[in-house]
Amino acid sequence: MTAVPAWEPHRPRSPRPIRSIELSCCSAYEWCSEGGLYFVLRRAGDGYEETGRGIYARAREVWDELTEEHARRHRLAKSKDL
Repeated sequence: MTAVPAWEPHRPRSPRPIRSIELSCCSAYEWCSEGGLYFVLRRAGDGYEETGRGIYARAREVWDELTEEHARRHRLAKSKDL
């Protein structure tokens, strides 16, 4: 299990637009790239927060951990509804 870094306000660091690569189920998280770095975004109030910004391998570990945990929570909630 990878420790997910702290969430911080997203501040664009490149004049180029962010590229959204993948969405988690129910779009809770976005796997993105910007200026050659990768990170995870989530909506927070009127804006976004990010975590895991860095090279592909490290950021992908964070993405995988977050989306796996998110899917686990959905399965658990669904099993409680049965």
